[in-house]
Amino acid sequence: MERSESLLKDADDFLGAARDLLATGRWAKVCFNSQQAAELALKAALNALGLEIKGHDLFLLASELGEYEPSIRALCDVAKRLDQYYIPTRYPNAFYSGSAMEHFTEAQANEAVQQAERIMEACKAIVAKRKTQG
Repeated sequence: MERSESLLKDADDFLGAARDLLATGRWAKVCFNSQQAAELALKAALNALGLEIKGHDLFLLASELGEYEPSIRALCDVAKRLDQYYIPTRYPNAFYSGSAMEHFTEAQANEAVQQAERIMEACKAIVAKRKTQG
């Protein structure tokens, strides 16, 4: 089923939440929401190609997308960085001690939003291109 537009809307929503959280200093949640935005954007672009890949591994999603859209290959390292925010941003037992939120910084949060924005822009372009190709 073609759902690329819906997936992009949800990706935009996660990115908006990340930006809102950035303003309140909730670095771990910014990183997680950025990862989610990138995940949904990649899934939207894959969906526009008629592919549906399950899972949360951004590197895997970007690599698969790169097979069809070579320009995405340049974002595989960005995907790897965002992948690191999927679990430890939410679970305190990912670290020896302290809450999950204590282990992330403002610099990481800012970078995560920028990385998600890069993936989002590239995926939106793919979806738009596929829509015009019919």
